[in-house]
Amino acid sequence: MAKNYRHTLLRSLSLAACLTLALGVPATAAEDSAVEETNRQIVDDAFKGWKAGTINVFDLLADDVIWTITGFNPMVSGTYYGKEDLLSRTVEPFSERMSEGLSPTVHSVWADGEDVIIHFDGEGRTAADDVYRNSYLWVFKMDDGVVTEVTAFLDTAAFAALLSRDPD
Repeated sequence: MAKNYRHTLLRSLSLAACLTLALGVPATAAEDSAVEETNRQIVDDAFKGWKAGTINVFDLLADDVIWTITGFNPMVSGTYYGKEDLLSRTVEPFSERMSEGLSPTVHSVWADGEDVIIHFDGEGRTAADDVYRNSYLWVFKMDDGVVTEVTAFLDTAAFAALLSRDPD
């Protein structure tokens, strides 16, 4: 009787494994781990390229990305819908107020499933010739190597203070 039960259980498990593969559901933790490592590496390489001045990290974003800056600062906090909305309302005004671009110093890059978390500090020289510094934690939701959603944690008061300046 026990032998029959084991045989039926093994057949059921084999059938479930075949269905999992046929439906495209990840079958192993190793496959999940490979996706995590690939996503982590894509982001890590992009930040290294950003620091070297060879890559625009915003090129990782999907055109329809949803980017949320946390906090309660009415000037910068909120959700931006689409890459163009984000660039035109935050990145471009920021860049207009800088004489040299923001340079990231990455502390850590973690991956968990489709999420990649980047902790970094950014520093650059403003058009008024002082130093802008901020600390960031960005959470990227990735889909097939592209960032589809972002939650950004930063000092919104420092960011808003820079944006409130007249571009020089």
